[in-house]
Amino acid sequence: MKKKVAVLLAMAMAAGVLSGCGGSGGKETTAAATEAADAKETTAAEKETAKETEKADEGEKKQALSVSLDAEPDSLDLAKVSDMYSTTVVSQMIEGLTAIRVDENGAETVEPGMAESWESSEDQMTWTFHLRDAKWEDGVDVKAGDFEYAIKRILNPETASPISGNILFIKNAEEAVAGSVGIDEVGVKALDDKTLEIQLAYPAPYFLSSCAGSSMLPMRQDIVEANGDSYGTEADKIVGNGPFSLKEWVHNSKISYVKNPSYWNADAVKLEELTMKIINEETARIGEFENGGIDVVPVSTAEWVEKLDQNKDYVKKVVSLPRTEYLFFNQEVELFSNEKVRQAFSIALNREEIASEVYQGMQEPAYGWIPNSMQVDGVNFREMAGEPIQELIEENPDPKALLIEGLKELGMSEDPSQVTVQLMSRNTSQDIAEYFQYTFNTVLGVNVEIDPVEWPVFQERNRGLDYEMGFKSYGADFDDPYSMMQLWMTGVKTVPTGWSNEEYDRLMTEASQSLDKELRAKDYKEAEALVLRTATICPYAYSTDISYSKNYVKNIMEPVFSSTLYKYSYIE
Repeated sequence: MKKKVAVLLAMAMAAGVLSGCGGSGGKETTAAATEAADAKETTAAEKETAKETEKADEGEKKQALSVSLDAEPDSLDLAKVSDMYSTTVVSQMIEGLTAIRVDENGAETVEPGMAESWESSEDQMTWTFHLRDAKWEDGVDVKAGDFEYAIKRILNPETASPISGNILFIKNAEEAVAGSVGIDEVGVKALDDKTLEIQLAYPAPYFLSSCAGSSMLPMRQDIVEANGDSYGTEADKIVGNGPFSLKEWVHNSKISYVKNPSYWNADAVKLEELTMKIINEETARIGEFENGGIDVVPVSTAEWVEKLDQNKDYVKKVVSLPRTEYLFFNQEVELFSNEKVRQAFSIALNREEIASEVYQGMQEPAYGWIPNSMQVDGVNFREMAGEPIQELIEENPDPKALLIEGLKELGMSEDPSQVTVQLMSRNTSQDIAEYFQYTFNTVLGVNVEIDPVEWPVFQERNRGLDYEMGFKSYGADFDDPYSMMQLWMTGVKTVPTGWSNEEYDRLMTEASQSLDKELRAKDYKEAEALVLRTATICPYAYSTDISYSKNYVKNIMEPVFSSTLYKYSYIE
């Protein structure tokens, strides 16, 4: 930052010196010389005006937006896009049956995407989608079979997709993932090239929204099979049908798009270029923003918010996200196979302190799993379900004593100082990792070793249960508890912890399939309490998104339950 200030000062001084050269230097000037000089200055001014006009015209013809991405996408294989970075990338280049639109007041609606119309049976268990005339970016027609193939590939147990749990509302989906029925029994069928039928296992009020999500995006079977394991690993190993085409993917550096002229609604897309610069560090991101390298930046610290608030050319946006930050434990590790040990780690955290000190008031303390912005059948879930972790804390005022009880049950040394735990962390999350390290040592007396890794490595190790304890966040895809709570059902591979509970599965199945609002609320409440009181996961903060954009950036859509969309954005 000091270097940047020094450079700016040097530039300002140089500008002052050059400005000083415009005077007469104390010498007399003839009328003819003055007239010539004036003429010369007029010509120069006209040329400068012409240049500015040319630049403005060029800006109108070639709209370009540059934004930041906090981390390298985990994978662009559409059966594996379970993290928000990968989802954000694919959402710009691939469109589903439906699409989400956000108006200027923040209201969200479902609009036609690849399907120009649809209808459902009276019981809303069978949906028929009619595809529009649309093409993939390479000129191949988008077909109903592309959706059938994609959905069945995600549900095929051989794929081991981490996002299969998002679409278990489809008929026989849960059975297919479990391997008890063949994949051909799943309720998705292309009736012809332009007609897709989807049968549900139970009515899902969020179904049309889900059709816009990453778990139901189309895939080209020929592209997937031609690339094999390398599908989605490079820009030339995936094909899109959305508003932008993926032009370049420089790993750990940037993602570049160009407008897709084959997109069915290309006339509504104003941006010619979209660039996502992968910048891990917040200071570096904000430096790029202030220097003009990017046009939009997310902010997570109070100091930067205070600084950026002072610039009236920046537009601030604050969104309360349906996203929860949490610790999770590998229960196949001996230490965390014990419930009391996990509970001790959960209640050792001072969530108010995390919110105020670590996040400087930028996030809210979490005593539940479902964020306080979510509802169940029109009722705020948190107000209905209470605070299960707060209850656990009140019942166990001494977390260290609880830890020792757990160590005793395991037959391990009852001295916490003999315990060492590996905390898998993103290499850009040092502050909160160090807070956990300090807290668990101070409150519980255990030793914590921070194990920092890059995001794709974090995801790979998580899925392979190659960790002891880790932390990250998860956000809902639609406004129903099922979106957050299906993660912990048996067989769902999004965030493996080694935990399985028949009662939890029963509650989730009953709640998701029932039309009885009171029963659904009761089951979801009990299911959440079960996963939190057993400390399978340890929520500690609800997320709030704060971002700044330059005032010339218009119409960025930020759906609460899906990725940011740039297809209707433009430079004014």
